[in-house]
Amino acid sequence: MTTIFDIPGTNAPNPFFEPINAFLDSTNPTSAPKPDETAGAVVSTITDFSDPAHALWQLWDAFFTAVVTSPTSNDRLLALLNSFRTQPPTQPSNVRAGSNAERQLRSYTEGDGSLHWPKLPRFSAQWRDVHDILEQWRDWDGVRASGEDNSTTASTLSSSGDKHYLHFCTFSAVVLNATKGKGEVHPIRVFYACHDVLERTGPEDRQPKAHRMSSEEVWALDVRVAATWVREGGRELWNTDREELSREWAAALEEKTDLWPREDGLMRERWQLWEERLRTLSVEERFDGETRKVLAEAAEVVAGLLAET
Repeated sequence: MTTIFDIPGTNAPNPFFEPINAFLDSTNPTSAPKPDETAGAVVSTITDFSDPAHALWQLWDAFFTAVVTSPTSNDRLLALLNSFRTQPPTQPSNVRAGSNAERQLRSYTEGDGSLHWPKLPRFSAQWRDVHDILEQWRDWDGVRASGEDNSTTASTLSSSGDKHYLHFCTFSAVVLNATKGKGEVHPIRVFYACHDVLERTGPEDRQPKAHRMSSEEVWALDVRVAATWVREGGRELWNTDREELSREWAAALEEKTDLWPREDGLMRERWQLWEERLRTLSVEERFDGETRKVLAEAAEVVAGLLAET
């Protein structure tokens, strides 16, 4: 669940939009809020909240909204995320005993009843929800209509669905790289990107729809996203324990695709296929220059991994 696509003004104010945006928007380094200061203030607010589980949802909703709307702020967003991880455990004290809020909170606290911030409570579950929603709506042009016949435009987002999805996946790949595959974004995301895109021959046929991108445009987006995952997180997937991958994702690893009609899981030849596909796509003129650049860089990452063994 996310409010990223909601019409502005239709939801109750989120208390974390302001501190996160203030942290990102400051242009003066000397007066800019420090990440530890922002994280500390946010943590205090959540700890004192009467419904901390809902406050956690609001925090990550505000954070992911910033991710998709501030694509040049990845470094600062990553710094803020790291500052959340350094916060000491906090124990909510304003939750009414026996309330629904108390029951919800148990999903995010440890045995001592505290929120342990190095684990970024609720982040991973909400990341998955937001990713899946953005992926589903990645072909949307940004026009939000009202009325049963969708004929009256009520709001237009500043960015279309493809931009939101690209920005979200780019930041997520950066997080994967920064945490060396041991954080909140698992390296299996790299495999899924390659499986779903690089192992396809091209765009899927689809009927044109109002406010929806063409199949070629969606294909270009998916190729760019897949290359970004490989460029930023290819090494993390390469270094992930093969037994862990087989134990948790055997069905996906063994699923046949257009270009990998085998059930051999993740083996060297499959990486070679990915490198070949990345290089082939990197010279296709139907993609823009930035997409071709990312494809070429991703191919070099895979080539480097293959050269190590």
